[in-house]
Amino acid sequence: MVRGSTRKQIASILGVTALAAVGALIPITSANAEVVAPASSTVSTTPLPTVQINSGVVWSQAIVGNTVWAGGSFTDARPAGAAPGENLTPRSNLLAYDITTGNLIDSIAPQVNGQVKVVRSSPDGSRIYIGGSFSQVDGEPRANLAALDANSGALITDFRPTVSGPTVNAIAVTGSNVYVGGRISGVDGTPRGNMAAFDLSGQLTGWSPTTERQVDAMVATADGSKIIIGGRFGTVNGAESLGLAAVDPSNGSVLAWTASGVIRNGGSDSMGISGLSTDGDAVYGTAWAQIGGGHMLEGSFSADAGSGEIRWIEDCHGDEYGIYSDGTTVYTVGHTHDCTSLGGFGDYATPNGRYQYALAFTKATMGTLGRANNLGSYTDWSGNPAPGLMEWYPNFLSGTATGMGQAGWDVTGNGEYVVIGGEFPGVNNQHQQGLVRFGH
Repeated sequence: MVRGSTRKQIASILGVTALAAVGALIPITSANAEVVAPASSTVSTTPLPTVQINSGVVWSQAIVGNTVWAGGSFTDARPAGAAPGENLTPRSNLLAYDITTGNLIDSIAPQVNGQVKVVRSSPDGSRIYIGGSFSQVDGEPRANLAALDANSGALITDFRPTVSGPTVNAIAVTGSNVYVGGRISGVDGTPRGNMAAFDLSGQLTGWSPTTERQVDAMVATADGSKIIIGGRFGTVNGAESLGLAAVDPSNGSVLAWTASGVIRNGGSDSMGISGLSTDGDAVYGTAWAQIGGGHMLEGSFSADAGSGEIRWIEDCHGDEYGIYSDGTTVYTVGHTHDCTSLGGFGDYATPNGRYQYALAFTKATMGTLGRANNLGSYTDWSGNPAPGLMEWYPNFLSGTATGMGQAGWDVTGNGEYVVIGGEFPGVNNQHQQGLVRFGH
């Protein structure tokens, strides 16, 4: 719930005129919180040397083996340590690098002529699917959706649906189908209401659930029984479902899923569910809002993948965008500023306040939420199950590429490394643009 003018005030209050100092932030305690303090995260806060974009933004990442695929809006990459404009290698909105070295993979260089909003891999690791707002890949016509060979980066020639609409924002891939969401009006001349599905050859299936506003996130449950969708919508198939729903992967009907009746961030362009991921037994989501009240969340949640029963909620005030679980620790990116409901740092308006762009929480439930010190118009989530807030506080500098003053937009990993993509120009007093990795 933070806007551009407020961010400038925050920067003035904190004296942020250069890259933030190195070091972890020490959580303050809240008398209201009933959360057991966990140990430190197992991933270091020290950034590892990682290829950078020269300018722009990374919206999404996917990992296959040791290769990290990163998509966004950028024209060049540069090595770790290179200053802006130096030692550039052309890359058109999509690049790949080695997660163990941080080095750009020279042999993978697809040419995408527009913004890539989402990158996802197939379950077998053979393909990379990209969605966004583009019309060509490697000079061949591709309307907002394309498939690439995960080893070479070569375009898959027989996967070529024409997706009409401004953008594809979300992709979920199973062993038999590719599900997409965004602002979509049709596919190959057949009407669709912001979602569609294809078989692996790119043929449109009959799957056609509808929403009245855009879909921003999708994830398939590990057992393939549900497609969880998130976004700004207020209805799915004409019935109320505020920003979050589970749909049947075969017929598109809405399925019972408890979390969708608890987290209600939708029906407006001023709130939504921004990110979804799964580690198998749980589904994780991030939420944002520009208005308060009701059951709207600024923070993240964990829910049982099958039933949707809430496992925990964290309401560290401030929008959150991406979320990843390594099976023990859950990492988020956003712009949080008040974790007092978890016994953490205070609001940015207080003397001990902080403005944090990346956080880590326990996968396990550690207690219950207290009442935030500066609740204001925010929803009071106190009494709900809560994770433990980890002492993992890398310091990001916010960027300017999107005009929204954010740092990280996406976080993922492989159990050994955590990788973050976004629009940040620096991490922990080091110049590092748009991509960074952290390891043990």
